[in-house]
Amino acid sequence: MDRCIENVIEFLENQESATVTFSQGRYKGKIRKLAEERPGECQIIAENKDGSLCAHIPTAWIKIIPPRQLSEKQRQEIAERLARR
Repeated sequence: MDRCIENVIEFLENQESATVTFSQGRYKGKIRKLAEERPGECQIIAENKDGSLCAHIPTAWIKIIPPRQLSEKQRQEIAERLARR
């Protein structure tokens, strides 16, 4: 059987919290850390037998941020600035 790596974010309009389920390790680690550091905002609801983690988080934490689109000239300028450091 193929290993299913499913990540889910579920919330209703105008709802203050979202339910998230993560199978991917980097997200599970981030949620565990946030639940420890900010228990009033992030609560782990379940750690499932399949290895996934279910939690409640504020909907304000959910962002869709596409990567920046840079021209070749912009990339070169950034590379030059980094090289000068």
